[in-house]
Amino acid sequence: MPFRMRAVLAVSVLASLAACTLPQIPVSDFESPELKADRASLQGKGFSNEYIDGHVDGCASGNKSAGNPDYSFAKDAPQRPDADYLQGWNDGFALCKGRFEDYATHATPPAEKN
Repeated sequence: MPFRMRAVLAVSVLASLAACTLPQIPVSDFESPELKADRASLQGKGFSNEYIDGHVDGCASGNKSAGNPDYSFAKDAPQRPDADYLQGWNDGFALCKGRFEDYATHATPPAEKN
């Protein structure tokens, strides 16, 4: 086997092994400050982790549905069929969609520059 092929194979194997040992980054590290605050608030009120996960996903989806470009649609329902997750998702979606739509409707547009 030529040297170049052995080198490519070795690098591929090492990259594969390195990928297996990388630490898992919790999804909550990617949450916006608003969603982190919502998560903390719901934890303080005693909601289940399943409900909170659903609420945060639903809130992000509601923001996206209302036109907020800073969020993405998220729903883990096929993997999380429990009632708490689904109820949290529906509650979060309705709350955050309405909150962003209300903000977008009543926000004062920036003044025009002359």
